[in-house]
Order: sequence, then structure tokens, then C-alpha cells
Amino acid sequence: MEIKKVKQNNGEYLCDIDISTDEWKTILQDENLLNGNYKDALIKFHSEPNHKSTCKALGDKYNVSPQSFNGTITNFAKAVQKKLNRLEIIGTDGKPSYWIIPMLGKHVGEFFEWTLRPELVQAMEELNLKGKHLLQKIYDEAIENKHWVFFDWFPAYKNSVQEYKEQAINNNWTDTVFQKLVKDTTKNGISDLQQGNFTWEEFEKIKINWSIIQPVIKNIAEENTISKAQYQVIVGFFGKQTTGNRPSGTNRVVASFLPNIVTTVVNYRYLRDVIAKLKNRFPDYPKIQEEWLTDNFNFIDYCNSNVEFKDSWHSSVFAWYLKEYFEHERQLIQKNEASMQKYIDLLLNNKNLILTGAPGTGKTYLAKEIAKALNAETEFVQFHPSYDYTDFVEGLRPTAPDDNGNIGFGRKDGAFKEFCRSALKANTTNEVDNFDEAWDKLLLLVKDNLASGQLTKIGSWVFSLSTKDSLKYSSTNTPSQYNFTITKQNVYDAYQNKKARPSGAFQKDMEDVVEYMKENFQLKNYQEGAILQEAENNIFVFIIDEINRAEISKVFGELFFSIDAGYRGEKGRVKTQYTNLQDDGDIFKEGFYIPENVYIIGTMNDIDRSVESFDFAMRRRFAWKEIKAIDRISMWDGSIDEWKDEALKRMKSLNSKIETIQGLGSAFHIGPAYFLKLKNYNGSYDQLWDNHLEGVLFEYLRGFPDSDLRLNELKTAYEVIIESHSNVENN
Repeated sequence: MEIKKVKQNNGEYLCDIDISTDEWKTILQDENLLNGNYKDALIKFHSEPNHKSTCKALGDKYNVSPQSFNGTITNFAKAVQKKLNRLEIIGTDGKPSYWIIPMLGKHVGEFFEWTLRPELVQAMEELNLKGKHLLQKIYDEAIENKHWVFFDWFPAYKNSVQEYKEQAINNNWTDTVFQKLVKDTTKNGISDLQQGNFTWEEFEKIKINWSIIQPVIKNIAEENTISKAQYQVIVGFFGKQTTGNRPSGTNRVVASFLPNIVTTVVNYRYLRDVIAKLKNRFPDYPKIQEEWLTDNFNFIDYCNSNVEFKDSWHSSVFAWYLKEYFEHERQLIQKNEASMQKYIDLLLNNKNLILTGAPGTGKTYLAKEIAKALNAETEFVQFHPSYDYTDFVEGLRPTAPDDNGNIGFGRKDGAFKEFCRSALKANTTNEVDNFDEAWDKLLLLVKDNLASGQLTKIGSWVFSLSTKDSLKYSSTNTPSQYNFTITKQNVYDAYQNKKARPSGAFQKDMEDVVEYMKENFQLKNYQEGAILQEAENNIFVFIIDEINRAEISKVFGELFFSIDAGYRGEKGRVKTQYTNLQDDGDIFKEGFYIPENVYIIGTMNDIDRSVESFDFAMRRRFAWKEIKAIDRISMWDGSIDEWKDEALKRMKSLNSKIETIQGLGSAFHIGPAYFLKLKNYNGSYDQLWDNHLEGVLFEYLRGFPDSDLRLNELKTAYEVIIESHSNVENN
């Protein structure tokens, strides 16, 4: 194994790792190595200017924790090192380093900037391993969903612009079209105006003096361009015809002749809100100029550089879709944050959680969302009948051939044990502050206050204990059932001036806790420490999909004991089957244990026959939460919005009928995930039934003496919504 050392020169970290483009191509085509998370992170870095960015900038851009990029790239680098099995990197601190395998890096102010290595960039491009720009994805989703901006409004916009241009160029204005251009409050094809519209008196004055500005209007209509000088002439003209400030009315006239040059967002406040969000998300977005025309130019240019529009004029109305998109996104984040809280509390309080329920209720997706909401490092495995102890904990695996071509065997960590090593390392990372000490004092104060019948008040919230390392808080102005949990990591992130949660929700509350700790427990001001920590997130969530499909006792072995929430940490240390093969100095040399910061989420379908054989010793070590079909209809938001009302009625009707059939019940419900497939069939419920639901329900009814009759009854229940619609129309 070749040892390579990292050198530092003027803040830049350098190391010649000697991995060729062809080797990177082999790595990137290894499906066992390049999982979705690794690929996504690499693509996001590749999409940045010069393929470089800080984790903070990417975190802000994609509304996720910066640590998720740090951890993902580090884990990818470890996987690459393991595959190559020929080099070990030693950092400037004398410890093993990994991130520098796929990256170059340097200090930029208070942050650390990563750059994809040129050979890796070339390999990605030769393999076409590049993702669409996020704006392209947003636009494509709008087109796929036939959003009203492009399918209802845009045709009228296009017809109106063509009409305005033709009459402006020919200087042949009809009264109807001229009034539509200047005065009509709504339905003028460009933008609806309430405030900012011209009065009738002003309109008549504009009409009388139109010949003054007509040559300028004709020129911009013919050339489909406008200079700042021309814009100022138009602004000056309308200013003389009006008694008040009418910038929106003026901008609307300008926008009527300039498709793919300016937007139809004529109210600058609305436009600025959109471009401010773009600037926050995309570091390469141009500086905001605080001026309607220039900011329009920059918006159109940026969109055209990153989006391939179906119609070039779509760029002029795209800002309206983005305005709605960002508002909807914020609402979804807030709604999701609130709905996640009960699951988060259940996991934090019990360490182990199983999500169970009917197929299609989104259990796997929910498990990942819980981990995401906790800002957790995550590992995902799916159990199957041949999955065993060596896959999960540890076992003997073939080693690479020696110089003589002989293959031996060596002890290798399984997925869960390797995950626990990472969690333990994150949990024991040296701190550069006294946060731990101050946090412990805060927990002790809350505990003592509770013992004496008091609550701890910080800001407008009162605090109580949630778990050993978490606090529960509720507003002094709202009912007690509205409460939330914050973890130590949430507060520590706020202490470091980072987002405490990916959505940024409740950030001020976390910051208030930090200030309280400074005032009362002498918490030091945060000093930037080791920027290149390999794993910064203290919460680690291991997700086991289809947990009941493997033979549990065979997979977990002696971990039945240490997996118990009460035996986390060294007190739960157990001797494994291969303990005697551990290297000297290994943290698990004296036995394996599960760190306190490791949480486990399992998923299972209620109707799977293997549920019946699920080990009772494991059952009592998990909290169980049934996920019902009605619980997860939020997964439709932003996906099948135009069909979700009818989908909900059909799903409820079908599931109600399922419950009436003896031998079935709620475990056999049809979950909301099935209805996401409506996108595949343009909203056709008949095709959804024929291609997906009928087959599933047929299997449920297999062996029933009257299965054909029952299946027909279920189809009738599924179609009841059509009959009710027909009755309404006939009345």
C-alpha cells in the first residue's frame, strides 16, 4: 500500500493521487460502488462554474445540510480507495484523509472550497455523467405537469404580443387593441394589473400624445431589443401623461413588445423576490442591480444559458412559474417539518423504529425523510432471504491475490459495523469549544427545574426534556400539543452560524438557545476549527428496507443484546464471532458495541407472510408505527396536484370496500404511492387500474371462492367517483 502525504501551499491542499481518466471511468461505471447519493453529489459539483464550490454554497443552493456533501464525498472517496486498494492518504494532521482523492481543495475566507479533479471531470464528461441544471429540471416538471402558466396563459400571451408587434410596426392601432395594451386591467395578455394601472383620464392623454412615443415603440418592436436610453424615453413619456407613479403600467407596455428579452413580471417587487431566491440558490447568478430592466436582461440571459425552452418565448413567463414554485416549496417544507415531528420524536426516544403498513404507503420514502429532517448521515440496505451476518456485521471475505497469485481470506466489516465505526468517529471528534460542557449544564438545569415543578423559559418558548440529548419546547402562547424537538446537533449547527435544519425553520429559536447558553453557562464564541472534518453530523440513521424478509436471528446474531436502546454505548459491548481477528488497537478489539448516536429505522409490509416469523426478541426492541394510506397523501403534493382530489376519493372508496371483505382489512389497503403512477398515463384511472391495481387486488383475493365477484365489487368502488360526477352533470 503506497503512502501519500497531503501538502499545504498558500491555503491549498495538494496530493498527487495518480488516478487516470480511464480508471475514473471504470470507477464511475461500477454499479456496486457509485450509488445514487455519490452520483448526485458529483453531478452537483460538476454543474458549478469551473466544477468548484463550498459545501455551504451547495447546501444553501439545494436546501440541504452542507455536511451532507462533506460526508457523501468522504464516503465516496473511501469507496474509491477500497476499490483501488493501492494507496493511503495521510493528511497534514498526520491522520488518514479521503476527500482529496476525488477533489482538490483550498481555504477561501472562512470556508473551504472543493474542486473536482480534472481527470474525474473528464471521465464524467466522456461518460456523459452530467446532470441537468436545476432550473432545467424545474421547467421540465412544469411542462410535464402541463402547468397553467405555459398551457393556459402562454398561448394568450403569444397571440397578444404578435398582435401588439404587428400594429406597432405598421403604426395601425385599432381602438380595441390600443385599449387592451394600455388600459385593460386584466386579460391584456401580458400581465394583470390592479394597482399601478392607468386611470381613464391618463389613458386618454396617452392616446392623444401617442405619436410622440410611437417611433421608439416601433423600433423596439421591429428589432426585438431595447436600450436603457430607449427605456428611459418611454418612462419619461408615461411620466408626463400621468399624475402619479405608474412603473408597473409602464413596464407592462414595454414587455408587450419584447418576448425573450424581458419578463411579464412588471411589478419589480415580485421580480426581485424571484431573482433573490435564484441568487441564494445559484452562486453564479448575476448580482442584483435593483433596476427592473437590467435585472430582466440578466434573468432572461441566465435562464437561456441553463434551460432549453420548448418555445423561446417561455423565458418571458418563466418567472411567474418560479414565483409560484418557490412559494409552494416553502409551504411544503413547513408542512413536512410539522408532519415529521411525531416520527422524529418516536425515533429519538426509542433509538429503533419500524414503519409498518400496507404496500404503497411510502414507508421507505418516509424513513429517508425522517433521516433528512434530522440532518443525519444515512446508510440504506434492503434485506432479502440470502442476506446474512457477514453482510450486516462482519465475516471472512476473499482478499486480493498476493504476488504469487494466491487468494486468502480476511475479516471484513459488514455494512452496519462499518456504519457504526463512522458514527463513533463523528461522536469522538475533538471539539475546539466548550459547547458540550455548556449543553450538559443546560440539560441539567431543565431537568432540575422539572423536578421542582418549573419549566425553563428561553425567549417565547418553554423547554422540557425529550431524550437524553434532546429538548422539547412549546410556545407560551399556544396549546401544549404544539411542541417540537430540537437535538444537540440542531443547536450546535446554529452555534456555528449554520442552518440548524435544512429548511431553516425555527432557526431563531436555536439561536436564542445559543445566546442563553452564552449568558448563563459561559459558552465561548465559536471559533472556526478543523474545516475538513470527515463526518460532522452527530446523528447517524441506518435504514433497513424490508427488514422482515431476512432471517433476523441469522443477520443480527449476538447484536440482539446491544441493539436494545438501554444498552447503547460501551455498556452494550459484546464479543462477536470474529472478535479474535480484530487488529490490535482497533476500537472494537474488546468487543463490538453500537454508539449512542446510531438510530435504526426498519420498514415492512403488513401482508408479507414473513412478518409472522419476525423474531419476538427483536419486536420488543423496536417502536412500531403503522403508516396508513391516508397518512401519506402528502406525497402527492407537487406531483399529481391536478388529479389528487379525485385520487383521494377513489382511494378512500376502494379501501373502504376492502375492509368489508372478510380475510382482508386495512393491511391490504391500496396506498397513495400507486396513484403517483397517474403521471405515466396522463391521469387515466382506467390504465392505472388495468396496469397496476387489478393485478395486486387479484393476488389479494387468490384462493377466495368468490374472487371474481369480489374483484368486480372493488372495481365498482374504485369507479364510484365517475358515477357521482355523472349525476352532478345530469342534474
